[in-house]
Amino acid sequence: MISKYLVLASLFLLAGCGLFSKDEDDDSYTETTTSGGDSGSSSASDNNTTFTVTVSAGKYFLDSVQGQTLTLRRGYTYSFDAQDPSTNSHPLYLGTSSTGGGYSDEYTSGVTNSRTTSGILTIVIPQAAPNSLYYNCGLHSNMGAEISIVD
Repeated sequence: MISKYLVLASLFLLAGCGLFSKDEDDDSYTETTTSGGDSGSSSASDNNTTFTVTVSAGKYFLDSVQGQTLTLRRGYTYSFDAQDPSTNSHPLYLGTSSTGGGYSDEYTSGVTNSRTTSGILTIVIPQAAPNSLYYNCGLHSNMGAEISIVD
C-alpha cells in the first residue's frame, strides 16, 4: 500500500518541476498547463503571437526566457518585438543555422523588418518553410535558439 506521505512527496516533486501546482486554500494539487510559446510546451504558439525580445549577458531572451525554443505553425503570423533598448546593437534576423554573427544563412521568405535593432520583425510562416529556423543576432554568434516549424 502506498503511503499518504509517498504520494504527497511525489506531488511536491512534480510541483517543483512545474507539472503540478498546489492550491494553498484546500491543500489540493492540480496539473499545470502551458500555453503555446512556453519552452515547456510541445504545442505550437497561437496565430498572431508577439514575443518580446530583450538582450542580457550576450543572449536573446524571449518573453524573459533565455534561449527559448519556439514551435511555430506554417501559415500563422508571428512578431518579434525588439523595441527594447537592450537590442540596439543586436540586429535580429531569422536564419537556417544556429550560428549567427553574419547573414549568410538569413531566411527572408515571409519576413518583414529583418535585421531590426529597434523594431518588430514579423514572419508569416510559409508552407515551404524548413522544419527548423533560428532567431539570431547578425553581429554576434550563439545568441539565439531554435524555432521548430510544424504543420
